[in-house]
Amino acid sequence: MNTISGPEFNRYDAAIKYFEDMPVDALRNAKVISFDFFDTLFTRPLADPEDAFDILGKQLAIDNFRKKRQLAQIEAFRHMSASGKKEINIEGIYAAFADNSRTAEEMANAEYQLELKLVEPNTIIFDLFRSLKDAGKTVVVTSDMYLPARFFEQALEKFGVTGVAVFSSSDENATKRDSGEIFDVIAQKLQVAPGDILHLGDNEISDVIRPREKGVKAYLYRSHYLGTICQGLPLSLSIAQGMLKSHDDYHDLQAFKSLGFAYGGAASLGFLKWIKNQTVLHQIDHVLFLSRDGYVMQKMVERGDVGDFPRSTYFYGSRIALTLATINDQNFVHYIPFLLSGAEGLQPCEILERIGVAAPAPEVMASFGLSAETPLTAGLFSKMANFLYAWRWQILLVCRRNRRGLFMYLQQLGIKSGERIALVDVGWSGTTQEAFVHAVKQFMDIDIHGYYFCLANTAEKNRRKAFLQMHAMYSTENADNSIIDMIYENRVAVELFFSAPHDSIIGYEAFTGKPVGDRGRGLKNDLTHSISDICAGAMLFVKSYNELCKRLSLELTPHELTMSMLSLVSNKKWQDYSAITNISNFDAWGSSRLKSLCAKDYLNS
Repeated sequence: MNTISGPEFNRYDAAIKYFEDMPVDALRNAKVISFDFFDTLFTRPLADPEDAFDILGKQLAIDNFRKKRQLAQIEAFRHMSASGKKEINIEGIYAAFADNSRTAEEMANAEYQLELKLVEPNTIIFDLFRSLKDAGKTVVVTSDMYLPARFFEQALEKFGVTGVAVFSSSDENATKRDSGEIFDVIAQKLQVAPGDILHLGDNEISDVIRPREKGVKAYLYRSHYLGTICQGLPLSLSIAQGMLKSHDDYHDLQAFKSLGFAYGGAASLGFLKWIKNQTVLHQIDHVLFLSRDGYVMQKMVERGDVGDFPRSTYFYGSRIALTLATINDQNFVHYIPFLLSGAEGLQPCEILERIGVAAPAPEVMASFGLSAETPLTAGLFSKMANFLYAWRWQILLVCRRNRRGLFMYLQQLGIKSGERIALVDVGWSGTTQEAFVHAVKQFMDIDIHGYYFCLANTAEKNRRKAFLQMHAMYSTENADNSIIDMIYENRVAVELFFSAPHDSIIGYEAFTGKPVGDRGRGLKNDLTHSISDICAGAMLFVKSYNELCKRLSLELTPHELTMSMLSLVSNKKWQDYSAITNISNFDAWGSSRLKSLCAKDYLNS
């Protein structure tokens, strides 16, 4: 049986739509259906196939392997032409490899085995391929590749397919790309006319123009994951975008879950692995992952994504909550600038709302020359400062409540005097760590280390370094100033990937230690759903990445993993993603019911 009735083809509609202008009759009428292998029938979990050379270089411990491998292939083509052949093979490539630290046979076998571990079915096309075979159609694999036919047979066998003829250019000494001669070979060996062959592939020249010149019916495969294919990416980002191919509904890089997968997952995992190394160095007893920065990392720890890890907690704390817990009647005046920070454009009542303090009657505000609803300008700041001082006893009630609540919260977490505590914060100048130190020292003596993704080159950071224990994955102590400045200038984009789907924390209930949140006051609020998607994407990346690393015996360093995030912020690349630039009211502290701020607005201000 080698034909299928029309109605049975309905289940192929999802796959067929990706072949440009192909009618369903083409499948029905063809005696032989030929599938291109790479990027059609199978994929690699890489944005650029040649990124496999970087993985191979790590496995073989050969410096500059990628460049040497590329030059070897060029030399192999030169030898091919000189000998009158039409295709190279993997043995010829490594015979020309300019490095004798490993034998040519050892390197060729290493690449062969790596490719075999890398390849995985392009599900939607592979299902079509297998269904056609099961229905009795003659399906074959045709590939322009320096790998032999046995490689493709083994790849198919891994996924339960046997008995398929493979036409590899390296075995047949005939290619698709040059003249389409390999289609003559197929017709001859299978004893069919060229017009009875249907070929499907992703390269317009090799898979459409050349076969049609031979009389073969051919259609171009327009991949559903084209947006993930890219050259010149850091290896961590190439792996992330490559793995997106295997996850349905994750192919659109403008979607939050895809962005979380591509950027947030690797950055969080790299940072977390760096933290793990630091905890050993500093003999940390308890890691506190600050909300909202550490949400995903604590989830990864709980799932066992980085193996053994010290005792850790997702800590509902923030610069606001901890600073308020520090304020008392003696230091209140010192903290008025903090209470007014980011206040321009906010209503006076919102200044109080964002710290959990009820606004007074309108006539009280009016007595200070203020309207509860009129936005603040720089000219009104002195009046607002006078009001805050006059209203300090109401504010101090909230501060006292926070202080008591923080004590209860730390007691519930089992934190004891004498312990070494790591406070994890994405960045940037140590404000929250200083607030934590000042708040906690009132009732507990603990050794506090601050762990940061990046410490900025700011005067405040330099001041705090004199009396706080601050350690950063990226700082001027271990990276160029230009890198630190680049990260800091694009910090809003970075913070988006180190966030959590809950309100900002502004304090604690006095007797339960339960955190108190602030939803913000923007005209729009789409944050929770968006952040949930980013977090889900990040968690899926780490699960997929760990499975891939086990399969490949690969491990990227913490800094290699975070290169995906550095790629996003370089040259403000994040601005290419409207999902990021248009997200509103990212910062509850600076939000107002009078306006809706997007991520790009924070950096333009």
